[in-house]
Amino acid sequence: MRNRLSEGDVTIRTAIEADLGLAKKIARSGLDLDTEDAADVPKYLWNEESGTERVRLFGLLDKTAVGLAIGSIQGQEAFLDLIIVVPEARRRGLGNYLLRAWEEAATVRGVKRLRVGENLRAYAWPGVDIRYTPAVCLFLGSGYERTRVVYNMDLALHERLGPDARQLDGMAKAGVTVRRAEQSDREMLSAYVGTHWSRVWQREILLSIERYPATAFVALRGRAVVGFAAHGVYRPSLYGPIATDPSEQGAGIGSVLSRLCLEDMAASGVATAQIGWVAEDAIPFYSRTVGARLGRCFWMFQKSVGEG
Repeated sequence: MRNRLSEGDVTIRTAIEADLGLAKKIARSGLDLDTEDAADVPKYLWNEESGTERVRLFGLLDKTAVGLAIGSIQGQEAFLDLIIVVPEARRRGLGNYLLRAWEEAATVRGVKRLRVGENLRAYAWPGVDIRYTPAVCLFLGSGYERTRVVYNMDLALHERLGPDARQLDGMAKAGVTVRRAEQSDREMLSAYVGTHWSRVWQREILLSIERYPATAFVALRGRAVVGFAAHGVYRPSLYGPIATDPSEQGAGIGSVLSRLCLEDMAASGVATAQIGWVAEDAIPFYSRTVGARLGRCFWMFQKSVGEG
């Protein structure tokens, strides 16, 4: 076993905007289960969001940054979105020092509950991939309780095709138009998703429309939205959200939207789509319509701190 670190061996410092490159280097080395886009993960979590405060910390040994923690403060809750220690610095307790420093940074800001995963504003994963077992052990050993278990579903895109002519003809005969979303759809989609689904999905759809080309597709009956789907909101490989209006379910709209999105992802170079944060009752839909399989399993954690 490697020698355990003492408090005097570790320096914790706050990351500044210009440190993103260093954070990406640590992620590239430490996220060995995410080699396809490991270096880009800090970028997805780096910037401030409206109504949140980012806390970004480096753990240093001998003046060299070998650990990283990124989270956000949201009122009386703090979300830890990422914690990494590079392989050569592991098993010495650096993760404990980083986690403790992040907890202290949160509590001095008045936070009452610490959460790992389940950050609906911005995330790389829904929670902790259980295959990053040292991270699971870190939280269990630091007084956190597991709150939820969620899954991603995986779908290889090497032979993925868009909707076939029969499906598109069926949509046309039913009076439904399915196409890529445009900037002019922004108000209409925002109102529909915000009213009928959730503010989280509303925000994600708007983010996908801001891209060029937009990574969202919409199904319309006349000028009325009856379905939508998006991809690449937080990471290029992530697919979703997707929904069909309850009054239109069973007509194949969701399948066409899914296939358009997946075709678009394949064209952009994504090899395997990850359908993130899949609700249990949606697993059969993705399995049946696009052949997706259950993939990564994530645990979410929380710990109460302070009074109340």
